[in-house]
Order: sequence, then structure tokens, then C-alpha cells
Amino acid sequence: MARRDVVLLNTAADGLQVDDGVVPQLAQRLERAAQSIDSGAAHDHLDRWIAATQG
Repeated sequence: MARRDVVLLNTAADGLQVDDGVVPQLAQRLERAAQSIDSGAAHDHLDRWIAATQG
């Protein structure tokens, strides 16, 4: 499995509510995680977190 896929699955699985239907939630979260990575938003968020914790 590619690293990106592992990151997507971990991100999508974080905080799932079992009683609300895991599969639909997981599919939605996978899509949001992929969009965040592809758009660069995840990288920007990481950069802000690094700056905040090193200052």
C-alpha cells in the first residue's frame, strides 16, 4: 500500500462514529482527506503547526 493511501485511511478513520454507518462516513472522509492532500491544504496546515510549535 502506498504511503499516501495509508495517510488517507488513517485520516479518514479518525473519529468515526460506529453507530452512524461506518462505510458512508469513511468514503466521505477519504474524499476530504484526498482533496486536502491534493490541494496542498494539508501541507499548509502542517507548516502552520510546525511554526506554532517551534516558536
